[in-house]
Amino acid sequence: SSSLGLPPSVWGRSWKSKKMAPISCCSTQRLLPSALLAALWGGFCAALAVGRPQVQVSGRQLLVDGKPFHMKGVNWNPVRRGGKHPEDLDFRGFVETDAEIMALAGVNAVRTYEPVTDTEVLDVLWKKGIFVLNTVYVNAADPIDTVVERMTAVMDHPAVLMWVVGNEWNYNGFYQKLNLEAARGLLRDAARKVRSVDSTRP
Repeated sequence: SSSLGLPPSVWGRSWKSKKMAPISCCSTQRLLPSALLAALWGGFCAALAVGRPQVQVSGRQLLVDGKPFHMKGVNWNPVRRGGKHPEDLDFRGFVETDAEIMALAGVNAVRTYEPVTDTEVLDVLWKKGIFVLNTVYVNAADPIDTVVERMTAVMDHPAVLMWVVGNEWNYNGFYQKLNLEAARGLLRDAARKVRSVDSTRP
């Protein structure tokens, strides 16, 4: 980390057009009491950490940072040939190659079947201009509260466009053969939990 206590991964990174660079406060330290300086610096660091896109739904249009966003996406579930899902799911191992291919194809969004909680994976996708629709709850065998940890791990990353609950849940009963009414109730509960953690994204 820097002498200011801010990790290089934050102050040295360019997210979108907002370039973040190390800032010296040596002269400021001579002028402000240490307690006030600490409070100001803490607020500044918190502001830098929040890189969330502003995502809104206006009618039938998705707006990202106030501009219409035409999503050109694919489902992304990197498993080696001959491997099994989810045991052999390997976001880290495939992201560099896959992101390059997807970017060349004009893809600007991916939707996952399992949660991406690795910020380094998101970094690679973000550098290629690819957003993530991050699935955080898909199997009724998992307690609903698991979405909290999955979301908070990456919630402030700018690559996360929105959160996803379920995958064809009306057919598979959240992979536990729930009947339709039970699955619908679980969907509502999971969605409420997601909204309670992050109300800034769909």
